[in-house]
Amino acid sequence: MDGSVFVSFHSTERPQYDELVSPTLSACAEVGLVTESAAPPDTDTVTLSDRNRTAVYDGNRAVQLNFRIDGWDGPIDSVLNITTTANTLVSVDADPDDEYTGFARDLVALIRSLGVELDPIYVSTFNTHVEPTTPSPETVLPFEFPLDIERIPWLGVYSEPVIEQLGGREYVLETPAWKVEELENGNILIITTRTPWEGYHSKLPADEHLLGEADAERATADDESDGLSDPFATLDRGEIGADVCVYRDDISEQFRNEDLHLVRVRVDERGDLRRLEDGSFVRNVVEDDSGGKADVIGRMLDDSPDDTTRDEQMVSALLHESIPPSFVRLEEPDSQNVVTKVMDLDVKTDKHDLLVSLGRVAHLETFDEDEDLEMMCNALDKIADLEDIDGIERTLEEWLG
Repeated sequence: MDGSVFVSFHSTERPQYDELVSPTLSACAEVGLVTESAAPPDTDTVTLSDRNRTAVYDGNRAVQLNFRIDGWDGPIDSVLNITTTANTLVSVDADPDDEYTGFARDLVALIRSLGVELDPIYVSTFNTHVEPTTPSPETVLPFEFPLDIERIPWLGVYSEPVIEQLGGREYVLETPAWKVEELENGNILIITTRTPWEGYHSKLPADEHLLGEADAERATADDESDGLSDPFATLDRGEIGADVCVYRDDISEQFRNEDLHLVRVRVDERGDLRRLEDGSFVRNVVEDDSGGKADVIGRMLDDSPDDTTRDEQMVSALLHESIPPSFVRLEEPDSQNVVTKVMDLDVKTDKHDLLVSLGRVAHLETFDEDEDLEMMCNALDKIADLEDIDGIERTLEEWLG
């Protein structure tokens, strides 16, 4: 099995350090995971990196722990991400009735324990290696709350609010899946198939059981846009622009400033975006904006050229329908526009939300594409020149209104 397994613990409340890190390290120690020096992990033996990350080990297998302490964004966000290679996670030749052994057993035990200790609202799992016939990770990630997911993850944990949303406790416990288990705190763990992502090229019985009604409602709205539109779709072949992207493996529920990358791109002969600096592939341009968020996001990754590596693939944060092509278009490789000026601001204010707010202004009937756009760029220059950081933040918050 290729790729990496991502396990994301989602919450509607921002946790404190001791509420998140200590229980996680204790749970890792309980299932036999150790530090690089072979010591049981705890707050005395583990020091987090600047990005609040560390690793524990099962033999030679590294298990990355990424704690979301400082960058949490409501109303729902992941507070802990666990990542490990998918290779040899589960033997595909095992009997379907066999319980997990080895690391797969320990990983599920860890998720089960943290599903109680951290009391997450929802736990999702996905594989970064997505085949053409397999749903993309975005189909199981919660972009809002109540949840609006399109597939049931291979392994998931569901809290009481989500259980009620999916049909109630008795109904969820009847889900046709390889394992359905009620945890100590009432959360329900569901593993759809013994072999991770087996048969995911089509809807599984668990999908039909838990999401059938939501699918029907979604189908009635297929002809309506989900408020998403690619500003690069109107650019001609050879035109250049500035995109704001996150790497494929950093896809999350919210676009956080620390994950955003300004990428200067050119529309190639296929209509894809490639980096100006070296010509490497960035993403597909999305011309079909029908369906939900996961559908549109998936189309940015659907048709990658053969010379593309997974580490180079990105998805755009500029697909909100309010962001016009004039915000991204560049006249020269080193020139500036609204996107580059916002990204250059040294502020904590949510830059994605700021671009969306400015885009709404640009859609007003009184907005002049030339004159007012230049005034907007000049205003961003003046804000960038302010020395009073608090004043900058207040001004931007007023813009966000």
